[in-house]
Amino acid sequence: MADKVMESGHLRKIDHLGEEEAAAIEETVKEAAQFLDPGLLVMACGSYRRGKDTCGDVDFLFFFFYYSGFLTDDLVSHEESGAHKKYMGVCRLPGPDVIVVPYGEFACSLMYFTGSAHFNRSMRALAKTKRMSLSEHSLNSDMLRQGSLKVYGGTSRPTLTEKDIFTHLGISFREPQERDW
Repeated sequence: MADKVMESGHLRKIDHLGEEEAAAIEETVKEAAQFLDPGLLVMACGSYRRGKDTCGDVDFLFFFFYYSGFLTDDLVSHEESGAHKKYMGVCRLPGPDVIVVPYGEFACSLMYFTGSAHFNRSMRALAKTKRMSLSEHSLNSDMLRQGSLKVYGGTSRPTLTEKDIFTHLGISFREPQERDW
């Protein structure tokens, strides 16, 4: 499918985006979102949100706005794993990855897609030591495992903000710029 999208001309290879180019993309995406729905929540993620000088792309979390013509192609169409749904697509601007998640998963998804990968692994490992499970979908407590096998998935904890995740894990909040380790 990716080859077909590349041939359409809607997607091109980008080595790196500078901070100014990434900021311009963020502004364009947010303006388009506000035009479609003034209450729409849009967040840039990844290395751009962590304050890096350059990034390979800009990841965005937001609610669905396919019919505006802003999104041009589907890469993963409503992937389902249990009750969780995620959409990934290509938009008209160079550089963004578009990820749409349910509102209840927003904080966990925002933290996951902001990264870094090492930070995410460390947070999941910490959760595991507290009989919890952390993913881009949710933070669950009271997990039961037999070895590496989950016997009981636990109870989903309320995570309206990233700070809620840190609080449930019993650690101080870290700004995105402090997560690049």
